[in-house]
Amino acid sequence: MLKQLIASAQVLGLQNDSSLPAFDRQILRIADEEKRALSPTEIQHICKTSKVDAQLIKQLQSKANHLVQQAREFLMKEQPHLVQAGGALFPSERAEACWRDCWQFFRVIVYAIACKRPLFTDPEGMGALRALYAHVGVPIEGLNIALKQLKILTRQEVMSPTEDQLLSDSFGHLLEELNKTAVKS
Repeated sequence: MLKQLIASAQVLGLQNDSSLPAFDRQILRIADEEKRALSPTEIQHICKTSKVDAQLIKQLQSKANHLVQQAREFLMKEQPHLVQAGGALFPSERAEACWRDCWQFFRVIVYAIACKRPLFTDPEGMGALRALYAHVGVPIEGLNIALKQLKILTRQEVMSPTEDQLLSDSFGHLLEELNKTAVKS
């Protein structure tokens, strides 16, 4: 079951958005499969289509590690028990996996901003991710704190109200999807 959840867990859904140009979807699919930031050429291409400032995307990508590290430090001050013996992010391998996930979430949010598509997730893939997190005991409360702090820090990097709204909407969408609970009828 665990292997199936891991294989099905997918955050990004933009590669399946037929309203995006095919070449943009291909760029996103490849970059996401490789779990990497967009190249300068890819940024230029996508931003030419979306009319988003390519410099903003380059800036956000260049600061990704620093921003995630700041969010990490904030969470550790807020909830130090998470990384102590018995905490949800103990031992350190669990904590490192959490920070990798935060970086990956940030990476796909930057894709969403580049495409000007704040509703960027894959519904089925997010369902599998939520099930995976429940199965392995990921502390969603801590992840929420880290992602909300990452949003605050990232908003300090944008200049225009339009960019700020796009960024806020993208983080809001991710948090909403991450925190959905199954509705039982």
